[in-house]
Amino acid sequence: MKRRESKAKSKGPIEKSSEDINLNTYHQKHKRLVFALDTIFPWMIFMIVMAILAWVMHLYFDNLIKPVEFGAPLYIWALLALPLLAWYSFRKTQSRIPSFKYSRLSLLTSIRPGFKTYFKTLPSTLKLGVLALLLFAMAEPHLVNVYEHSDEKGIDIVLALDISLSMKAEDMRPNRIVVAKDVISKFIEKRPNDRLGLVVFGQYAYPYCPLTLDHKAVQRLLRKIQLGKIDSGKATAIGEALGTSLNMIRRSKSKSKVIILLTDGDNNAGEMGPREAARYATTLGIKIHTILIGNPNASSMSLFAPRAPVNPELLEEISSKTGGIAFRATDRQALEKRFQILLNKMKKNKFEKKIKTKHGIQDRLILAAVFLLFLEILISIFWLRRMP
Repeated sequence: MKRRESKAKSKGPIEKSSEDINLNTYHQKHKRLVFALDTIFPWMIFMIVMAILAWVMHLYFDNLIKPVEFGAPLYIWALLALPLLAWYSFRKTQSRIPSFKYSRLSLLTSIRPGFKTYFKTLPSTLKLGVLALLLFAMAEPHLVNVYEHSDEKGIDIVLALDISLSMKAEDMRPNRIVVAKDVISKFIEKRPNDRLGLVVFGQYAYPYCPLTLDHKAVQRLLRKIQLGKIDSGKATAIGEALGTSLNMIRRSKSKSKVIILLTDGDNNAGEMGPREAARYATTLGIKIHTILIGNPNASSMSLFAPRAPVNPELLEEISSKTGGIAFRATDRQALEKRFQILLNKMKKNKFEKKIKTKHGIQDRLILAAVFLLFLEILISIFWLRRMP
C-alpha cells in the first residue's frame, strides 16, 4: 500500500526552483559556457550597442555644417554611470531563478542553451541606450554660429531728440517729451530693417545710441530718457545736435542716410551753427528732415516749462539745403502723420542681413530615444519573451 502511494506521488508533476532540482549539474560540467553567458556576452552586447550609438551620433554631428555646443554639459558626465547601471542590471538578470513544472528531471541536463540565451541582456542594454540619448538631450546640444541670410531693405537713420526743459510743455498730453518718445517708438517698430541711432541734445549734444539693428536696445534706451537727467536743458543746441548726428552716420556705407531732427525751439547754444552743419550734410549726401513740435502760443504751457523761442524758417532752410522736408506738429495726431509721411518717402537699400542664432537639436535625440525604446519593447515581447 505504501509502495503504491509513493509511486503515485512520483508520477505527478514537480514544481521547484532550478537549484532545488539540481539543474546546475549541466552548468557545473560546462563552467566556461556559464561564464560566457553570465559575464562575457552581456558586456560584449553592452559595448556593441554603445559603440553603435556613439558611431551614429558621431556621423550625425560630423555631417552638421556648424559646430555643436552643449548648454548644460554636466549631464554628459552622467554617462559615466552607465557601466555601473549595466553591472547592476546584469546581476539582477542572473539572480532571477524561475520555477516551473516538469515531469522528467533527467532530460533537463541534456538541453543546451539556445541561441537567444546569449542575448538575454539585450533589452536592458537597449534601455541604457535610451537613457544615454536622453542624457545627451538634457545637455541641450545646439548649433552655434548659425546665420540666417536674407535680402532685406533698409536705410541708416539717426533720430535727434530735443531734451530741453521746454519739452515739459503740456500743450500735448501729457507733455511734449512723452508724446515724442511714444511716436518715435512706433516709428522704430515700423522700420524693422533700418539701422537706427539716437542723439539727444539740450544745452549740449550727446551720442546716446550708435547705429544698430538691435531695435530692442534702441527702444530700451529711448524709454530711459528723462528731462534734466542727461542735460540741464536750459538751452537748445540744434547745430551741435546735427554735428553729432553727422559724426555718427558719416562713416556709414549705406546709400541712403537720413537725420530726423525733432525740436521745439531755436538754436541758442553750441559752437557749431545749424547752417554750417547743413553744409556738411549736403557734402556728405545726408538728408535732414526737421519736425518742429508743439504750439508756442498755446495756453496750456506748464509752469515748469519755460517758453522756448522758435525759428521755423531756420528748420525749413536746413531741410531744403539737404533735400529733406520740414514739418510742424502741434498735436499728437499731426506728429504721427508727419512721421508717417517720412516713412512713405524714405528710400530703401538692399543689403544682406545676417542674424546669429542657436539652433537646438534636442528633439532629434528624443525621437531617437523613443525609437530605441519601441525597439526594446518589440524584442522583449516577440523575440526574447521570458517564461514564466
